[in-house]
Amino acid sequence: MEVHVVSKLDNSQHKTIILPDDAELGKLGESAIRVRTQLVGLTSNNLSYARLGTALRWWDAYPVQQSYPEPYNDTASWGIVPAWGFAAVQESTIPDLVTGTLLCGFWATSNTAADLKLKPGEATGHWIEISEHRTGLMPLYNRYVVTSESLESPTEDQLDRLAWSSVFRVWAAGYYLDEYVFPTDTAKQAPVHPSGGLGLPWTAEDADLSSAVVVNLAASTKTARTFTYFFERRAKEAAPLGLLQVTSAVEGLTRATEFAKPVFPSNAVNYTQLESQDTVTWLRERAPSKIVILDYGTRPGGLERLLNLVENDSILQKSKTVIISIGTQQMVLSSEETLKAQEQAAALGKIQYNTSSIEDVGIATKGENGFFESLGPKWERLLDQRHQWAPDLKMIWGDGVSGPEGIEGGWDRVANGRVGADEARVYRLF
Repeated sequence: MEVHVVSKLDNSQHKTIILPDDAELGKLGESAIRVRTQLVGLTSNNLSYARLGTALRWWDAYPVQQSYPEPYNDTASWGIVPAWGFAAVQESTIPDLVTGTLLCGFWATSNTAADLKLKPGEATGHWIEISEHRTGLMPLYNRYVVTSESLESPTEDQLDRLAWSSVFRVWAAGYYLDEYVFPTDTAKQAPVHPSGGLGLPWTAEDADLSSAVVVNLAASTKTARTFTYFFERRAKEAAPLGLLQVTSAVEGLTRATEFAKPVFPSNAVNYTQLESQDTVTWLRERAPSKIVILDYGTRPGGLERLLNLVENDSILQKSKTVIISIGTQQMVLSSEETLKAQEQAAALGKIQYNTSSIEDVGIATKGENGFFESLGPKWERLLDQRHQWAPDLKMIWGDGVSGPEGIEGGWDRVANGRVGADEARVYRLF
């Protein structure tokens, strides 16, 4: 059995450790399941889970065990970075979750068994992890959902859909941004502050994009792609003046826009074109009174270059600038560099986006059943049309935990910024 562990002090340092069988887990407790990870995706989000794992308690999901070999049993220095995907129930003391049940959720990057203590959620098929060591984790990461799919003898299409679901579990972040932060009808859906239910004001005026240009920085990231899918399908009465997508995958995003046929101008440009005369002219022609910058983890200097462009243009400098931080750069940062980045974000007035908190607001407003019943069909539609809104994306399969083709090799790629804009990486552990 293998477990992938990452240094909390230097996220570029990682190791696959070999463990004996799972006999030491002992008898399964009440209201619990024993699961084994089957399929997970690795994206730049996983790097965020490591970088901010202590502050936001992501390390708490699957802490390293005292039985692990030294020094990897030291919880202060080493941890397991979870990943979105699917796991199968191996053993259960919950009658509704029988052996073989496949669950979607937040899993350990290992092929060892793990125990979860669960209570039923209000929505059908939803279960909430209630173990004491996970009480500090945001609700989104403690929710597990039963799926009707199976990995025993999946068809090619079923396996492909499960792979996309693993990689694009972050799709909800893009959807919530469009649906709740910038709702198309504020009379039907009250705008929600990007940070979620923290009591911070976010008015209909804040959510109004009718005189705004929206700029997606790092527009080929998974969250950005799903936001754009919904955003480019807005009705005319809720349309912005334009959407500028800054990306290294111009051709793919341009093709996605051609499929979407938005009722407003949508333009994809490479980072090298960001300050070009064509880009400046395109922005000036929109004559925006507001520029909303959605930063999904742009390249170093990307945001500063855009702000400099705006500040030095006689027309654009009159615009109100709003910056929402949604993702982080695909690179390892030291604790000092992370602190510096946070200080710079505060100095720029960046608003931090919080997917889990916005989901909490949606559930509180619509009720758990109503919220997830409305969410399901949107994901299925997104999944059905995946080759339209991500026509350039290649699903790259890896196997196992250790080695260059396993999660270990995948982490090397993520940590060193070597995952291409047209790549989605998923790992099979069954």
